[in-house]
Amino acid sequence: MNPAAAAERFYSAACTAAGKSAYKGDVEQLLIRIGLLGLMVRTVADAPVPTDSSMLRLQKLYQVLLSERALALSAAFRAAGIRHFFAKGIALLGKVYRPGDRFLADMDLYVDRQSRDEAIAVMRDSGYAQLPDSEQAGPRELRSTLAMQQESSAEIDQVIVDLHWALDPVERLLPRRQQALPERIWDGVTDGGELVVPDPEHHAAILVHHIVHTDLLHVRSLLDLAFVFATIPLNGGHEFVATCEELGVGRFAGKVAELLVLEFGVERRAALGGAAVRPSGMLRSLTLDSWLTMVARGHPDEDSAITVRRIMRRLKLLDHGGAWTLWQDLLFPPRAFLLWRWNSDTLSRARLRHYRQLVRKSVGI
Repeated sequence: MNPAAAAERFYSAACTAAGKSAYKGDVEQLLIRIGLLGLMVRTVADAPVPTDSSMLRLQKLYQVLLSERALALSAAFRAAGIRHFFAKGIALLGKVYRPGDRFLADMDLYVDRQSRDEAIAVMRDSGYAQLPDSEQAGPRELRSTLAMQQESSAEIDQVIVDLHWALDPVERLLPRRQQALPERIWDGVTDGGELVVPDPEHHAAILVHHIVHTDLLHVRSLLDLAFVFATIPLNGGHEFVATCEELGVGRFAGKVAELLVLEFGVERRAALGGAAVRPSGMLRSLTLDSWLTMVARGHPDEDSAITVRRIMRRLKLLDHGGAWTLWQDLLFPPRAFLLWRWNSDTLSRARLRHYRQLVRKSVGI
């Protein structure tokens, strides 16, 4: 795969999406929202000159710090004998992306579930503190990740780490902590002395899971996936397929692999012949242009809100099931979530506020 050509194709689709949405052709703002303005400015001749150049400079500086802190954390985890790896944007920084190319709010660090408490202790010893509960991804009883920040007097130095010990199941809208990372992923992690990352097939599966779990809204992860997928051996892909199926996203994995071939020129892997692609409905017509247009037309805050539209889209992405559990999380969320979400000590009051918001959303986004 030609990385420059992939960026050009993504930029072309972003221009199409900006012209068909409320952005009214303002591709710069759409790329800022998607989180890939820096890459486009660096690699695409027609990309707009940033209106605020200081934004990209600060992004570069923060990401240099992220890389340094990731290496330091990895060394601390090695010394403690804790299995770990980094994934998503931080794992591609310095390999595919240069600092500033791709928006990174934090680094994604994974440990096995049994090592969670020890990993948290190591991070505290390294100067990281847990963010307030209101800034976490769900209540303590449900969450599968913990956001921690390195304390510093300078804002740019306040590096954030998302420490994962499980994967939220795709058939749920709200976090759940019971789904450990498949052992096959840990079997493929090798420590080469630099930043520890999963092998390409498993990393690609984690990205597919993330894309489905965010209901296609984190579209920059598609470009991450293209770059990772291109490093899978041509005679491979078997672990990618098996891991995606174990995570409940095998059908979408087949479709998105086909999309990588058609849109970015990624060569087809042996395990992903035509029989592996079983698209139907929305998946059959999904293209890069339609995907980015859907994102551009959506509400800017949709990625942080539970909506009926997201539920209907998720149901089309899953291998099977989800109809009851997704609606259950919307209509009858767990007690712990309600109390956490509404910062209330009274369940009845929290539930009332939840249903009021649900009514407002039904006529909004």
